[in-house]
Amino acid sequence: MSEQLQLRRGTALQVTSGTPAQSEPWVDTTNNRICIGDGSTAGGWPAAKLAEVVTNTRTTVPDADYTAQTTDRMIAFTALTAARAVTLPAASAFPTGTRLLVIDETGNCSSINAITLNRAGSDTISGAASLVINLPYGFAAIESNGSNAWTITDQGFETPLQTLAEGANGASIQAAVLESLVSGLSGSSVTTSVNIPANCIVLSVGCRVTTAIAGATSFSVGVFGNTSQFGSSLSISAGSTNYGLIGPTAFYSATPIVLTAAGGFTAGAVRLSVHYLLCAPSAS
Repeated sequence: MSEQLQLRRGTALQVTSGTPAQSEPWVDTTNNRICIGDGSTAGGWPAAKLAEVVTNTRTTVPDADYTAQTTDRMIAFTALTAARAVTLPAASAFPTGTRLLVIDETGNCSSINAITLNRAGSDTISGAASLVINLPYGFAAIESNGSNAWTITDQGFETPLQTLAEGANGASIQAAVLESLVSGLSGSSVTTSVNIPANCIVLSVGCRVTTAIAGATSFSVGVFGNTSQFGSSLSISAGSTNYGLIGPTAFYSATPIVLTAAGGFTAGAVRLSVHYLLCAPSAS
């Protein structure tokens, strides 16, 4: 003979009008949820339903504009052939302190095929009305203050190229600076998501420690095969900087920047800046 278990139940109003005993479950039939009592709180403590728990979801966007949802955590562009826009939800509607990441997974993002994050209403994004991602495999991570503003917490994109000189047929010399925050340092070395662009002349790779580095006694900045090319024995203190100046050096392929610890990273954040020139041949 089967047995049937029934718990005390009632509408949301009925549940909040009573006080379940310590560890006693009541069923809220209005919201279809269990409320657990502590013996003193009216209505008990409502348990979240699975549908209300947002995990680290990945939303794919195949070559289109997109309106971000409050449930999004990662927006990944899986195809990109033109400039695209992401319209953000109101900062007041997004969970406070939760990261929203927008990333180009195609490698096609550029100053022409850029991804622009646009605010809702009068919200700001680190004080601005929009944020542009314009680097192959570029990304931006932002957090809401729960009211009227987003703050950039991590990024990898180029500032607009500045033309220094241009010939009659389109040949040019352009200058640019690429900044990116590398956070959550861990291990003996970190291969960053910051790539020196292909076919450029690098003048320096500077760095600033934005959050004190733990674990390591010092660190170096470089690339594979030359891990101290842009600086070695660098300070781990918050606010310390290094210019990373080198003799102008050509990089013919996209090259990731590597941070190497003396003693091993356990925490910290560093903002990198790549200062470089592009020498474009004639267009016709």
